Amino acid sequence: MRLLQIDINDEGIRHFLRKYMTVPKMDFSPIDFRSTYSTWVRFPRTGLRCLSAGTVTDFEWKDYGPAVFRHLQELDNIDYDEYMLSICGYETLKSICSSGKNNKLLYLPHDGRFVIKPLRKSEMKVLLEMLPTYFHHVQRYGKTLLNKIYGLHVVRPDGGIKAYFSVMRNIFHSDLCIHKRFALKGSSQRRSCSRVVIDEATTFKDQDLDFVFYLDPSTRHQVLTQIKHDCEFLEAAGIMGYSFLLGLHVGTPCQDLEGSPTQKNSLLNEYSRTCEEQVSTPDNNYQQPHTHRPNNLGVEMPARAVRLQRNETHPKVNTRECYNVFLYFGIINTFQGYNVLKRIEHAYKSIQYDSRSISAVNPGVYSTRFQDFLCKVFPIDDSDFQAVQTKETRDDPL
Repeated sequence: MRLLQIDINDEGIRHFLRKYMTVPKMDFSPIDFRSTYSTWVRFPRTGLRCLSAGTVTDFEWKDYGPAVFRHLQELDNIDYDEYMLSICGYETLKSICSSGKNNKLLYLPHDGRFVIKPLRKSEMKVLLEMLPTYFHHVQRYGKTLLNKIYGLHVVRPDGGIKAYFSVMRNIFHSDLCIHKRFALKGSSQRRSCSRVVIDEATTFKDQDLDFVFYLDPSTRHQVLTQIKHDCEFLEAAGIMGYSFLLGLHVGTPCQDLEGSPTQKNSLLNEYSRTCEEQVSTPDNNYQQPHTHRPNNLGVEMPARAVRLQRNETHPKVNTRECYNVFLYFGIINTFQGYNVLKRIEHAYKSIQYDSRSISAVNPGVYSTRFQDFLCKVFPIDDSDFQAVQTKETRDDPL
């Protein structure tokens, strides 16, 4: 076990990382997926302010599959030195170790690129078991909507308890304001937000969703096809309980035109061309968009959002509002296997509720319901329905 003394203001850590950390490679053996790397991270007390007596500054650190994750980082052009500097800060390690059973995401405000997900030991075991197939899935599908995992780690303060966590891409990392967030599972039992105070950081659930989103037909097909591939992977891995994390940046209001399909398409296409120049948000919280359009599924995707009356099932009826939006989305929380506890939960809740409405169902049922629900979230644009109905019936993966 190597001793690594980190001074927060010391750039010498970069030289250490380049010299001693695992060099990424292209071909991996089963040993690479099971390998670990352990070290001690020691923060000098003189470099930290306002430390009370007994404050821990030494942490045992363990990397799982370091070479594998180095390669996954390189696929997304992530500099390993910057990655380690982002997650090895004293305040970050202290927050991870004090999170206990709190399973909430920890955002890293100084760069915003990554989020840290505290894990139970059982969740860490599931991730390690699926790591080889996850790695090959990500390599095969470069535009996968599974949230990218950049590292699996364990940290233990000197004399304390181990804390397991993963480091993932922040789906909402953008210079645009995310006005509303949803975590969608396709189930309805207890799937509404219970928070009393609502703000822009509030994450709503399935029953709170009062929008449908119209994408360009070819984009919709790409998105639903990739969701199909990703769900097939999760079903084969025995995973359920995952969510579709969706955020929207609300731009210019648009008319819900009753004109021809060409008129409606031209409205969306015109917005796609001009949104880089000017976006006016309803709350006047304006931020300049990127100067170039990302080429990844689920990243800053232009769409037309139609707000529906509560409990309506058909988007043509009583439309209230229509906005041009940017969407950010991905599939998160892919850590839960359909284990004994989930089987018991399914049996118990099935007695009380409709078994189709509960979250705890087997991976096959979960996958099908999840995809069916997202087909309704991203419906075929009614203006294009006649033109694409035959093609969608023949080609739509869902």
